Amino acid sequence: MLMRKILGLAVVLVLASLVLYSCKSVETTSAMLHNQHGVYDKAIEMAKLALKKNPNDAEAHFQLGISYSYTDSVGKAFQEFMTAKRLDPKKAKLVEEDVRHNWTVKFNEGLSEYQSGNYEGAVKAFEEATQADPRNVKGWLNLTKVYYMLGKNDSTYFDRSYVAVDTLLSKVRKGDSEYADAMALAGKIMVRRGMKDKALEIFQNLINEDSANFSAVEEVGNDFLAENDYENATPFLEMAVDARRRAESENFDSYYNLGICYYNLKEPLKAVNMFREAVRMDPESKAANYSLLLALFESDLYDEAIMQGKKYTTEIAPDDFRGWLVLSRSYNKKGLKINAEEAAEKAQELMDQSQSQ
Repeated sequence: MLMRKILGLAVVLVLASLVLYSCKSVETTSAMLHNQHGVYDKAIEMAKLALKKNPNDAEAHFQLGISYSYTDSVGKAFQEFMTAKRLDPKKAKLVEEDVRHNWTVKFNEGLSEYQSGNYEGAVKAFEEATQADPRNVKGWLNLTKVYYMLGKNDSTYFDRSYVAVDTLLSKVRKGDSEYADAMALAGKIMVRRGMKDKALEIFQNLINEDSANFSAVEEVGNDFLAENDYENATPFLEMAVDARRRAESENFDSYYNLGICYYNLKEPLKAVNMFREAVRMDPESKAANYSLLLALFESDLYDEAIMQGKKYTTEIAPDDFRGWLVLSRSYNKKGLKINAEEAAEKAQELMDQSQSQ
C-alpha cells in the first residue's frame, strides 16, 4: 500500500514537472502581451530575457519574430521565425504565414517604387524582401534586375548585380516560373562580366531543354541591339532564330534584327539571307525591302540589287529617294549609264520635293 502511494506521488510529481516546463515563462508571456498591445520595443526586451534563460524557448523566438516584423527588421524576423519553427514544428504554418506576409509587403513596396521611377527606393525594398525570405526566388530576380539597370550608369550597382545573380542562380530551379527570366538576366550580366561563352552555354542548355525558351535568349540579343552592341547581340539572336525555327515560331523581327547585326558587322551576305527571310515574313515591309536592297549592293550582287531596286522603287516605296540612289549605283556598277542617270535624276527630284515641303 505504501509502495503504491509512493509510486502515485512520483507520477504526480513527474506530471507536475511536465506541466511546469511546458508553461510559458513570465518573460515570454510578457513579450506576448506587449506584442498584442503594440509595444514592440518592450516585447523585444522581454523575449530576449526569456531566451537568456532558455535559448530553446520556441514561443520566445516566435514573439521576437513578430516584434521584429513590426519594427522593420524583417531579416531578423526571418531568423527568429525559422528558429521557432525548428524548435516547435507545430508552429510551421504560423511561421510561414508571417514570413510570407513580411515578404509580400516588402516586395509590393519594391514594385510600387520601381513603377513610380524611384529606383533607389526599389533597391531598398527589394533588398528587404530578400531578407524577409531569402528562399524566395522572385525577390532575388527583381533585386538583380534593378541592380543591373542602375549599374549601367553606376558601377557600384553593377558590382552588386554580380553577387545577386550568383545567389539567384543558386536558388532558381528549372521548374520555377522565374527560370527563363533568371537565365536571361544572368546572360546579360555574364556578358558584361566578360563571360559571354558561359552565358551562351547557359542559353544553349535552356533552349535544348525547350525550344520555346527562345524569348529569353532573344531578349538578351535585342537589349544589346538597342545599345548598338552588334557583336554581343549577334550570337544570342542567332541562337534565338535557330530556336524559333525548331519551335515553328518564326517571326519578322527575329530575322530583321539579326540582319541588322550582320550588316553592321560588315557581313552583308549573311545580312542578305536574314533580310530575305524578313521579306518572306512581311513582303510589304519598307524597312526589310530597303535593307535587302542595301545588303545586296554591299555584297556586290548587282544584278539582284537592280531587281530588288526596281521592285522597291515601283511597288514598295516609289517616293523614297534612298531606293533610287542605290538603284542608280547598282546600274553604274553594271555599266548601265543611262539607267543610272535616270535613277539618279529621280532621286534628286524626290530629294528636292522633300526639302521644299
